[in-house]
Amino acid sequence: MEVKIEDHEQFQKKVEVKVPYEELSDKIDAKYQQYKKTVQLEGFRRGKVPLSLLKKVYGKQIETETAEDAIPEFLQKAIDQEKIKYYDMVSINDVAFSAEEGLSFAAIVKVEPDIELRQYKDLELEKIVYQVSDEDVEEALENIREQYATMNNVEDGAQAGHFIIADLQKTDALGHPLVGEKFDNRYLQLQTDNEDDEVVKQLLGVKPGEMRQIALSKKESEEGAEEQDYFSVSVKEIKEKKLPELDDDFAKDVGEDSLEDLKKTLRERLENNAVERDNENFQEVVIDKIIKNNPIDIPEFMVEGYLDALIKNFKERNQEQFDEQEIRQNYRAEAVRNLKWMMIRDKIIELEDIKVEDSEIDDHIEDLAKKAGKDAPQVRREYRSDKMRRQLKQEIFHKKTLDVIINNAKVVEKSMTREDLIKQSEITENISAV
Repeated sequence: MEVKIEDHEQFQKKVEVKVPYEELSDKIDAKYQQYKKTVQLEGFRRGKVPLSLLKKVYGKQIETETAEDAIPEFLQKAIDQEKIKYYDMVSINDVAFSAEEGLSFAAIVKVEPDIELRQYKDLELEKIVYQVSDEDVEEALENIREQYATMNNVEDGAQAGHFIIADLQKTDALGHPLVGEKFDNRYLQLQTDNEDDEVVKQLLGVKPGEMRQIALSKKESEEGAEEQDYFSVSVKEIKEKKLPELDDDFAKDVGEDSLEDLKKTLRERLENNAVERDNENFQEVVIDKIIKNNPIDIPEFMVEGYLDALIKNFKERNQEQFDEQEIRQNYRAEAVRNLKWMMIRDKIIELEDIKVEDSEIDDHIEDLAKKAGKDAPQVRREYRSDKMRRQLKQEIFHKKTLDVIINNAKVVEKSMTREDLIKQSEITENISAV
């Protein structure tokens, strides 16, 4: 097989292929046998037509059809042989076939751009490392207390922090109900950081079975006058949330021997989560740095192809209608970034000769299965499919590529505390306010 490659338009190549008749002979013989079983000519039963007669009557048609059917296979061989970064087909032209010359054709194909990496080693990187504080542990404890809280009925008047279960009926200013504006079994919590909260002020002291009329201010009307909404509140129940005491008995209820053991477990869990989160964030820092150091022009057809696949995935996972154009607009920047990283990653894989063996995929599946506990058999079943194994292989390539970059970089760790995050948030809010 002879292959000739020429540049065509931008991000396109012309692939000219010549295939000798000898390389098609096995396919042609197989096609003759296939036709021989089905062709029927006058004077012969189906399947009994002599091969010589079949070739005489249908030979040119059969051989030409066979050769043309083989074009995708030989084009793929040409792409693999010449290591073309094939993306998609544009057209097949100049198809010719004869027993003397064999098969020839020219394909116009879209290709990914060739890239030359400027720098992916010796980078200077900063990694944020979060330091878990006592305040973080206390917050985690409070969250667990909330999960174990009980709701007790209150017969006396409602106080701040209580929950009211009531039917709400919207009315006019005189208390006459408005049709179609009733809302049953609504929960209202009498707790707010704003001391002037209208709902809290008007419902404090209310008791089960009592009805109160309240008024809520709305935005000013066009004339500048303040408007109000009126509601009749029929209280059904009042409940008070009781949090368990933070002691050894509480720790035993949640599976620990003592409160100190519970705090220790929570700290370890928070630290493990912080390490995982820090690593994930650092990976994004590395990818952003690599993309910045290695500018690439991404062809529009690759961006559109990425977005097409994304929308197809949305349709498979969501039954509800959505705006495709909005998806394309909102995810376009992400598509460009991901495509740039994938191209850089593939180039590093090529330069560093990074490989992923089947045994590595098997080991990774076993690790996932162990973490899944009782769901381990389901995990193993899911990863039997070629699709899932290919996906996992790409994830391992991703990690190995990042490891190459990070292991050859100068990484400076910067500690970050809860107080630092609060200060950052305050600064961001002040800038936004300006």
